[in-house]
Amino acid sequence: MKPILVATLILAAGCIQTPAPVAETRTIAPADRPAIAVEYVQVPAMQVYERASADAAIVGSYGLSEAISILERKGEWTMIRTFDGIGWVKSTDLATAEAMEKVDLSEPRFYVAPEEVEARVSGELAYQAKVNTDGAVVEVKLVKNTTGSARIAAANAKALESARFYPLLEKGQRKVFVYEHHVYY
Repeated sequence: MKPILVATLILAAGCIQTPAPVAETRTIAPADRPAIAVEYVQVPAMQVYERASADAAIVGSYGLSEAISILERKGEWTMIRTFDGIGWVKSTDLATAEAMEKVDLSEPRFYVAPEEVEARVSGELAYQAKVNTDGAVVEVKLVKNTTGSARIAAANAKALESARFYPLLEKGQRKVFVYEHHVYY
């Protein structure tokens, strides 16, 4: 009888099922997620925020036409991969490759145009504005003033100094340029 008992115990032991191991759950850090898209910066300087809020700390910035890996979209905010991990940017600061192909970055154009100066004069003002690689006006030179008003000329020069341009690209490189600006009254 002993052999039958041993055989039964062996058979019973073989029928006992051990629970299947629980699948290991591993949380993937946001910076390690695969990108859901690649888009491009469509503004001269895009601020990167610590979280999806305009009052969050700014943790970096990217420039016009730089490629950005998109990790997540949340309303008007987009989570991106940065050099140091992740950050949040305003979704309106990004564009698809197709949209960027339609933008001419070889000709000067304002990102922030100079404010209009009200005046009761007639004539023309002409300026040369030196613009750096970031699109900031760094120098303004008055070339022509047929209005007869130095005050109006100075006010227009100040307005031009506060203007911002989209950076010019030539063969993928930003370049310094001189912009001829005219104001007619």
